[in-house]
Amino acid sequence: MSFPLGSGFDGTEWGLSSNGSIPGMAGRTQDAITERLKAQVGSGHWGGLGGGLINLILSLIAAAVGAILGVFSTVADAILGTVTDDYVAQLPTITDHSNTLETLVEQFDQLILQGLAQVFTSNNTYYPSPGILSVDIIEIGAGAGGGSGRWDLIADQRSGGGGGGGGGEVHVSIPANLLPTDGSGNFVGIPILIGAAGAGGIGSGAAGTGGGNTTFGTGSYQIVAGGGNGGASLGTNTGSPGGAGGVGMIPGGAGGRGAAGNGGVMSTAGGNSVSAYDLNGGGGGGGGGGTPIWPGSAGGAGGISPGGNPGVAGTPPASIVATGGGGGGGALNDGTTAGPGAFPGGGGGGGGGGVSSSTNGFIGGNGILFIIERSS
Repeated sequence: MSFPLGSGFDGTEWGLSSNGSIPGMAGRTQDAITERLKAQVGSGHWGGLGGGLINLILSLIAAAVGAILGVFSTVADAILGTVTDDYVAQLPTITDHSNTLETLVEQFDQLILQGLAQVFTSNNTYYPSPGILSVDIIEIGAGAGGGSGRWDLIADQRSGGGGGGGGGEVHVSIPANLLPTDGSGNFVGIPILIGAAGAGGIGSGAAGTGGGNTTFGTGSYQIVAGGGNGGASLGTNTGSPGGAGGVGMIPGGAGGRGAAGNGGVMSTAGGNSVSAYDLNGGGGGGGGGGTPIWPGSAGGAGGISPGGNPGVAGTPPASIVATGGGGGGGALNDGTTAGPGAFPGGGGGGGGGGVSSSTNGFIGGNGILFIIERSS
């Protein structure tokens, strides 16, 4: 639609009143409405849906900021690392993560100390990897069982049992050209036998059983770490002797003597298997006692693994150290039990003997074998 040329326009024919407002709405001009809207938005009092929408948007922003900050109270705190009580309460959980990392470090250290050792705790066959230059062998024989105590009304006929001897230790490096091969020059399997722990004597006056030998190979290239000898149970006034330690480059600790029934000879502690420069075998079991007057004794140390106090098990070595365990403590008297030898190679403690009762000797610790392959 166009307007006649040369004619004016007053708007009344289009529904506007003579003062430019909407008919029936005096003063509702465009300028008045614009000013009204500016005033309401600027004062923060937008009524109706507009105000609700603004408040909703602001609340969503505040919630998002809160989620980002978490336990921190302000953005500045989050940047600077200031913590709250809730954060402190979560520290044990964070510490648990740190403990897991410490465990991982410890496992890595085991690889450093043992050189990625293959560990054998039961009979098996070892197959050398192609291309190796040598293998390091560390083997420990089994600990023997302690003798039981002996009871009798006659003092000279009762005694504590002798402790079992600890397993011996052998460590040696074998050049690859000495390992057995087939007709084509390929390595063949090498049998491994792990010594079983000697059992403790059961019943009055029973000797402990010797520990088994741990062996690598057969025939001319067999390497043996001897098991300990069992503790005796003798009703004499000199007590019951402990078993000798197993043979090896470092012999196992000897078992301690069981106390004499007449009280004239006290029990003795198990012998240690220690060396200032090399790895070690198992400690000997402690000798058994009979009454509070002639008590049992502690087991011997296997390297850095302490023996047990009377009636207490020997201490096993840390997993990162290839050495023997401590010997078990002898029975304190005729009413208590002896302690077992620790794995690997610790000797068992001797039992107690008295006027009318006795206790059994305790078992030793099994043997073990480590193989570390060297390629350079």
